[in-house]
Amino acid sequence: RRLAATAAAAAAEHVAKARQAYADGARHCPRSVPLWLCRVRLEQRVQRFARARSLLEKARHENTKHAELWREAVRVELAAGNAKVAEQLLSKALQECPTSGVLWAEAIRIAPRAARKAKSVDALTRCASDARVVLAVALLFWAERRHDKARSWLQRAARLDRTFGDAWAHLYRFELRFGDARSQAAVRQAVRSAEPRYGDAWVAVAKSVAFQRALAREQQQQQQLRQQQ
Repeated sequence: RRLAATAAAAAAEHVAKARQAYADGARHCPRSVPLWLCRVRLEQRVQRFARARSLLEKARHENTKHAELWREAVRVELAAGNAKVAEQLLSKALQECPTSGVLWAEAIRIAPRAARKAKSVDALTRCASDARVVLAVALLFWAERRHDKARSWLQRAARLDRTFGDAWAHLYRFELRFGDARSQAAVRQAVRSAEPRYGDAWVAVAKSVAFQRALAREQQQQQQLRQQQ
């Protein structure tokens, strides 16, 4: 019990320090959307949804018509179990940012199963060349087991924006499951050439400690092999 109490106190102290650091940063850089998102996600992790909502309102005041802030507001409500409120927020967000691929992709993702096809048609009408929307449609085909269509749209998403890491990640995951060694190697080679930089899943993995350690080990092994040669 004492160890558990000590660990809880240490965790609370870390949260308090992080909260203060983010607050100081936002005071000096109120237009930094990534900083606002970090603040909001910290509050989500500790189940402080009211505080997260308040921060998002302040963030949207400082950064008007910013799709990622609207999307985060939708996700806060979903995490809090308020699906109806999330739906209303998304509708309002799309009125303010009607051509945002970020928001249309989210609309496809959270739509009820029966409504996803219609939602994807609306999204493609608004922003057919957005890699995030194309990826969302590709994942629909995958869920429906239309594998040829899924592969085609995953490849299209990766071609539309070579720096969008999530498209490459899903394409590689698809090839691991349904492709062969040749197709998998082709994706790996294409990713090295593209050097992706963004995407929710891509950044989360790329910045994780486990990934960085694995990357360091791989680089060390490659260096040793070169030295042996």
